[in-house]
Amino acid sequence: MLSSGRQQDKTYYAKMWQALKQKRAWRGEIWNRRKSGEVFAELLSIVAICDDDGRVRRYVGVFSDISYLKAHEAELSQVAYYDALTGIPNRRLLADRMVQAIAQAQRSGRMLFVCYLDLDGFKQVNDRCGHEVGDQLLVEVSRRLQEALRAGDTLARLGGDEFVVLFNDLSGERECCQILDRILEIIALPIVIGSHEVAVSASIGVSFHTSANEDGDTLLRQADQAMYVVKQTGKSRYHLYDAKHD
Repeated sequence: MLSSGRQQDKTYYAKMWQALKQKRAWRGEIWNRRKSGEVFAELLSIVAICDDDGRVRRYVGVFSDISYLKAHEAELSQVAYYDALTGIPNRRLLADRMVQAIAQAQRSGRMLFVCYLDLDGFKQVNDRCGHEVGDQLLVEVSRRLQEALRAGDTLARLGGDEFVVLFNDLSGERECCQILDRILEIIALPIVIGSHEVAVSASIGVSFHTSANEDGDTLLRQADQAMYVVKQTGKSRYHLYDAKHD
């Protein structure tokens, strides 16, 4: 009766009944369904009512609707971990994803690439067309990048016109370069915003995980250095970090 179809699995309810049988009480959060069909979150307490011989005669449940608390938690999570303008992960969530990606690369033996991306010509768009157009440009670039990435990759915005992309589970540099070529192409396509048609390009610095630089901050710093090499040598391309020269 209490099942809304949204709970993770039957294990959740099995633990509920185990607690009721052993302790004669249970308290926790569940998803329930209103008569209208709407699913909502509730905080539920259940106790067993026993007779003089200790046999359970009935259960009494008392619940309160905590939908507003769940909505508030979601809002706080969005503010804490996602960029307010584009809706993609921010620096804080990127750090978490970086730790996970490095651990995955170490387990699988496949390659992790960290790409630091800066838009060329963004300041000129802001100055010529205004910050509102600049913001819409960032939103559109984010959308295009997300469409170009695979499901397991991560796109994050560090601020301004700087983005970071994590490519997980790649076979090598050649596969990474193929994806980066596609990214350069889609970013360079003109974007129409209101009465303005604007165009930017991207400078991308790339570092990759090895046993010697397993720290996420090191990977990000190396990718940032490689991006500045691109900025100084022509822009609108990518450069792989070289420990001997960069």
